[in-house]
Amino acid sequence: MGSFLSGEKRPPAPPVGGAKGKREPPTPPGRVSPGTQAAIVFIKQPSSQDALQGRRALLRCEVEAPGLVHVYWLLDGAPVQDTERRFTQGSSLSFAAVDRLQDSGTFQCVARDDVTGEEARSANASFNIKWIEAGPVVLKHPASEAEIQPQTQVTLRCHIDGHPRPTYQWFRDGTPLSDGQSNNTVSSKERNLTLRPAGPEHSGLYSCCAHNAFGQACSSQNFTLSIADESFARVVLAPQDVIVARNEEAMFHCQFSAQPPPNLQWLFEDETPITNRSRPPHLRRATVFANGSLLLTQVRPRNAGVYRCIGQGQRGPPVILEATLHLAEIEDMPLFEPRVFTAGSEERVTCLPPKGLPEPSVWWEHAGVRLPTHGRVYQKGHELVLASIAESDTGVYTCHAANLAGQRRQDVNITVATVPTWLKKPQDSQLEEGKPGYLHCLTQATPKPTVVWYRNQMLISEDSRFEVFKNGTLRINNVEVYDGTWYRCVSSTPAGSIEAQARVQVLEKLKFTPPPQPQQCMEFDKEATVPCSATGREKPTIKWERADGSSLPEWVTDNAGTLHFARVTRDDAGNYTCIASNGPQGQIRAHVQLTVAVFITFKVEPERTTVYQGHTALLQCEAQGDPKPLIQWKGKDRILDPTKLGPRMHIFQNGSLVIHDVAPEDSGRYTCIAGNSCNIKHTEAPLYVVDKPVPEESEGPGSPPPYKMIQTIGLSVGAAVAYIIAVLGLMFYCKKRCKAKRLQKQPEGEEPEMECLNGGPLQNGQPSAEIQEEVALTSLGSGPAATNKRHSTSDKMHFPRSSLQPITTLGKSEFGEVFLAKAQGLEEGVAETLVLVKSLQSKDEQQQLDFRRELEMFGKLNHANVVRLLGLCREAEPHYMVLEYVDLGDLKQFLRISKSKDEKLKSQPLSTKQKVALCTQVALGMEHLSNNRFVHKDLAARNCLVSAQRQVKVSALGLSKDVYNSEYYHFRQAWVPLRWMSPEAILEGDFSTKSDVWAFGVLMWEVFTHGEMPHGGQADDEVLADLQAGKARLPQPEGCPSKLFRLMQRCWALSPKDRPSFSEIASTLGDSPVDSKP
Repeated sequence: MGSFLSGEKRPPAPPVGGAKGKREPPTPPGRVSPGTQAAIVFIKQPSSQDALQGRRALLRCEVEAPGLVHVYWLLDGAPVQDTERRFTQGSSLSFAAVDRLQDSGTFQCVARDDVTGEEARSANASFNIKWIEAGPVVLKHPASEAEIQPQTQVTLRCHIDGHPRPTYQWFRDGTPLSDGQSNNTVSSKERNLTLRPAGPEHSGLYSCCAHNAFGQACSSQNFTLSIADESFARVVLAPQDVIVARNEEAMFHCQFSAQPPPNLQWLFEDETPITNRSRPPHLRRATVFANGSLLLTQVRPRNAGVYRCIGQGQRGPPVILEATLHLAEIEDMPLFEPRVFTAGSEERVTCLPPKGLPEPSVWWEHAGVRLPTHGRVYQKGHELVLASIAESDTGVYTCHAANLAGQRRQDVNITVATVPTWLKKPQDSQLEEGKPGYLHCLTQATPKPTVVWYRNQMLISEDSRFEVFKNGTLRINNVEVYDGTWYRCVSSTPAGSIEAQARVQVLEKLKFTPPPQPQQCMEFDKEATVPCSATGREKPTIKWERADGSSLPEWVTDNAGTLHFARVTRDDAGNYTCIASNGPQGQIRAHVQLTVAVFITFKVEPERTTVYQGHTALLQCEAQGDPKPLIQWKGKDRILDPTKLGPRMHIFQNGSLVIHDVAPEDSGRYTCIAGNSCNIKHTEAPLYVVDKPVPEESEGPGSPPPYKMIQTIGLSVGAAVAYIIAVLGLMFYCKKRCKAKRLQKQPEGEEPEMECLNGGPLQNGQPSAEIQEEVALTSLGSGPAATNKRHSTSDKMHFPRSSLQPITTLGKSEFGEVFLAKAQGLEEGVAETLVLVKSLQSKDEQQQLDFRRELEMFGKLNHANVVRLLGLCREAEPHYMVLEYVDLGDLKQFLRISKSKDEKLKSQPLSTKQKVALCTQVALGMEHLSNNRFVHKDLAARNCLVSAQRQVKVSALGLSKDVYNSEYYHFRQAWVPLRWMSPEAILEGDFSTKSDVWAFGVLMWEVFTHGEMPHGGQADDEVLADLQAGKARLPQPEGCPSKLFRLMQRCWALSPKDRPSFSEIASTLGDSPVDSKP
């Protein structure tokens, strides 16, 4: 998993030592091999550090060198091999779980230039691994228990080991012992407990516990010390726990010996004595025999519990022995999912025994016969093993579990899959346009095959036009001309698949393209044309004729279907018929009624009007035409209905609009609309309502008359309106040019997405938020508060740098280092909080802008599935962004560990249900992000965090410089996540919520492949070429339900408008059944 610093895979590390396997002495740190010139420089070298057994750790190594350099690691001089537990990330060495045995030694980072042969080695580094391990309590002195006598010295040793050296605590019968108590001597250094002299009073069960910086452990096996005293009660026969079925009998045996003979007594849980003369109400069927045994008959649930047998000698403490009576029980067994296997393979089905007392025994049966423990189909432990599966193994297998409480059983249906065979292949077909068409793909297999269809190599998803029947037949509803192409059907089972293709030829029907409008108008005394076109299997002949059979006048010509009127007269009105015909299909007719009209013109148009508030406004409008036009008015973006105008407004017969007692809210643009059966025209003018000036008591001779005041106001308002119109016109022109450029880049027939004026794409009618501030990040918190609205927020988020205690570096992003830290006093009531810190070490303006964009984004978002911004450190450089962190780290590592087979990692495989839950949480977080009009731009598993409770939070670690540098590509002077980017994002820089949806589809693919690299078999340049060609597609992950893979494919639609929203994705994932078949 090591990688070239240039982004390519590095070759295997060279062997250490000569041909005979002898190791060469290591090169001193920072020195190169003999005979070469020092040019490789370590930017960061590994350093020795503390580590905890089983926890994560990272040895950092960064190299700055020209040429082709690769990095590998040595442990005690031997090359380190990558495993799922210990592997290289970038040039650093990562440990998923530190192991005190395998990771003890000296690590060294080696950088080698394959061109020059130059090699440099870093400083040595090692782990101080802290651990603790439980062990037994053993007798150290005397040599054996048989040699223990009263009044002799007894020494016990606690075998709990650890580093650093643990502190020990001894217990007798659960009670802590201290040094000097009852002749005890405790030696923590020797881990010993010495009893001198030991007497009967020291008898008991001895145990020990120890703790150190790693944690605490207690003895795995304790020691029972028994020192005899004839007068002490000694155990001869101790009662044992008993498990019985309901209404059966239970017997406890208990005997003590002493001189003189001891007394024996039985007690139940509530300390009530049990005798033959006085029995508790719930133990009426209890009998105590002379030898001390206790018999319970017809046991009921209330009889279950702890029974104590107490022996009391003449001297010494009473000896208390306990035994528990359990009532046998057995729970139901979990259901089995139907299993499908392929012939020739070996498969196993595990039967998990149900919980029960006593532990149920398990066996398998098939066809009523118990399976043997050997053979081709046999039982091994709780597993059903089918070796070299045959088709005859199909059937129902039953797992049985039984104990004293009864028996349970559960069936599993096993199907042996076969490769499909053809019943009917798809055939080349001729389908008639406008009618349903069928393509057959009939196959048979076990289980029933799954059939999918492709059209021009694109998967056909069922919609209103396409339907795939259960038998595999494809129905095309209402066949269209462009359906004529290649179709391919694939029939598959888990055992394999077969496919065949067929070409469809569409028999085009004879039709008008488009059909002529049945009613059309021509302008009187003007030139006019009436087009009529048609298509068919053969090119049709088109002609016009009058419906009454009369011939066309000489000024009217019929030119290949276009009826041309040189000068329209009143006599040209009437009914006409367009006739299209060819030999195979006959003829079709379209009837058109032509009307000759005088098109509408305005005799009087409304003018800009300014009127005093409370006065009457008159907007004149008069139109002429034939037929006579009707006039309507539109004001304030609504049609003024004459029947609902109220007393203040009135529309005259000639079309003029009068408004009495005008008010400021009447101001606005008014449109006069004139229309008849042939055409509609409109014109508009603004109405301004102004306050009437109050005249002074004595007006001078130079005072302007009222109409001059109105003229002045009109000119001022007119100038302002003209300025606004000019600005809007300029903006419209810029937008139109930007839109035209984007249309040139889009394939023919695609609709461009809506854009805002600065070129950014609109999301649901709102522009995506791209934080663009004029104040530099370094000025946050400085200067007057009024200069930046965000200063108040920044001040609230301020967190003192001195309260951050760094723990470990996670990696390096475009901004700078990313590390884990403990924040003291960050959250109320919590002494220390584990946080993620991103530093801004870059001086690049774009990087500072992007850093501020992330800061604003996480500062404004508040969702359970998005990390929170907890604080800012900006009193000095570098600036810190303090973000929420969760315990298991990033989702990428979690996915990798979940598939690991290393027992030390204690990983558990993820079920489909758990994978869907992970994806759903990311979708909900991204839904919140997009609803707040933010764009992530780098959504991937590496940028999501996951907790031990499998709660996922969208974050932005962006470790592009080292840990995940292989997942980033240097493109146009920037490092970009190429394999997660949509075509429009990488090729045009067009980032939007829809490009985040594309990345989410790739994240889903990561989840179902347990963190594999997308397009792992391709180089970055090949992936870029596929994106440019529109062919970048990921395969269906193994075990991924088809419904979820179809959702991924929708996320990867080439046109952004065809991709689902995050709300739809979250809804689809929430409705997805977890038992969907792949």
